[in-house]
Amino acid sequence: MTMVRDVDKLDPLPDEVIRQQDQEYMMTHQLDKLLCSLLAGILKQKPQDCLQFIIDSITLGPEQAQQDSETGLPVHRQEKLMQVFKIIDKEGTGKISLRMLQNYANKYGGETLTLDELRALFQDFKPSNEHYINLKEFLMFFSKVSSTITNRDFASMVDELSG
Repeated sequence: MTMVRDVDKLDPLPDEVIRQQDQEYMMTHQLDKLLCSLLAGILKQKPQDCLQFIIDSITLGPEQAQQDSETGLPVHRQEKLMQVFKIIDKEGTGKISLRMLQNYANKYGGETLTLDELRALFQDFKPSNEHYINLKEFLMFFSKVSSTITNRDFASMVDELSG
């Protein structure tokens, strides 16, 4: 007995029917407007990470998708990281010292880092001043750290950092 697969029962649709279904779908969901808007945003903003720009534009809106020209961070990520920086910089000096980072890590960092591990982390920020990290250096560091993670994972990371 010959076995008949479901796929063998399918009648192929003529190309014209497929094209008509595709057009109906595009019009129903206004994909032409969405794609034109995304392309216009990319050409206007010239984001460092086009894919992240598209994702953020669709999920959060074009204002939140704009990326900083220097760090490449989208607005929504940069704002959250600035909040974390302010939490660590309790005195509002615009700088974070190794001691401030150590106090913060001990309080919110989960597992306690040794002083050598904190020093290595501090140097990863590439501070222009040997003793302090400024906001720009903080954002640059996290732009590299967060460039390959999803918005959900980024939000989780920031939540952990925020204590």
